[in-house]
Amino acid sequence: MSDPLGIIGVGQTPYRKRNPGLSAGELVRIAVTEALADAGVGPDAIDCVIGGVAPDALSGIADIDKAAIALPGKPYFRINTGGATGSSALLAAKTWIEAGRGDVVLVVALERMGQATTAQSIFNTIFDPVYEKDFVLTTITMAALRATMLMRRDGFAGEHWAGIAARNFTQATLNPLVVGAKARSVQDVLDSPVLAWPIRRYEACPISEGACAVIVARGELARSRSTAWIRGTGAYSDTYAMGDRMRRPEGSLIEMVPLRRAADRAYREAGITDPLAQVDVLELQAPFAIIEAMAYPALGLSDIDGNRRFVEDVIAGRVPIAINPSGGAQAANPVSATALIRVAEAALQVRGRAGARQVPDARLALATGQGGATQFSTVVLLGSELP
Repeated sequence: MSDPLGIIGVGQTPYRKRNPGLSAGELVRIAVTEALADAGVGPDAIDCVIGGVAPDALSGIADIDKAAIALPGKPYFRINTGGATGSSALLAAKTWIEAGRGDVVLVVALERMGQATTAQSIFNTIFDPVYEKDFVLTTITMAALRATMLMRRDGFAGEHWAGIAARNFTQATLNPLVVGAKARSVQDVLDSPVLAWPIRRYEACPISEGACAVIVARGELARSRSTAWIRGTGAYSDTYAMGDRMRRPEGSLIEMVPLRRAADRAYREAGITDPLAQVDVLELQAPFAIIEAMAYPALGLSDIDGNRRFVEDVIAGRVPIAINPSGGAQAANPVSATALIRVAEAALQVRGRAGARQVPDARLALATGQGGATQFSTVVLLGSELP
């Protein structure tokens, strides 16, 4: 059996709408320098660099990663799976080490979407441009479509999405990396403008910029550090066309089949049989409140019939698992980095280094990644103890 792997270093920049005074390279340098210091290693210890960067159009610079991320003399690979980019990059690092190519990998993800004046138009290119173009799909209308489907099937109402959002905003006020975090009430969310019914402005993620880096290692180096051990992982993809996900036997558009399969695999690897009782912290890559509600059954935290009640329990704080103590993607969503941020936050929790947002006695944390209108799904389980 190969040596267990873990995260020994974490670095993050503050996340804000725009960073006009910092270049992409400077954002990366801040995150990487912090991760190296946290791990107690220098650049020479790195065997490989995995970069997570989504579409270049968001930053307005072609191949932005070449100047911002590359470490001369080291193998370098770029990953892009939309919102799942960061966690996909982590899984690539894990695979590199398990293949015996090295012992220490730097994973860094970067987003500069605040520089683009047409960010929403860029996001809209993820949808089928031929057969589904008449539906005018956007990231927002796709979330709205799913919300109405859940409302019709399960009896959800706007107050449910608003409750999830308000909870995330409040928790973000404990996270100093979310610049300008502000607590909002359920009524504040309900009073915000409608983007595409029933989705309101404060139920959707903000435009965000920033960088996140983690260092993955195995062997004696990992054992000698404060390490968040990788206990289980899973990654699955879905069909490209939205219509292909409707009314199929294995689950419809609102049942997040790839996330369920990714979670099942991660749970098997980690020996998890009751995630609601065994997992202490959940960091969800859910840029809309509706996506968070959809994720709960897929992760085995509730069943479909009881999911509305579970959401109500989450909003009221009646569940045993801490969900998005960082504020989640609704508080800050630098797309390429978001899923790696979820992993980084999970690692900080099980290492006991999350500061004011620390969950007491956190021993097992789960982080998810979602990309391409939930076409790509990842799950990463991190633990405080050796597997």
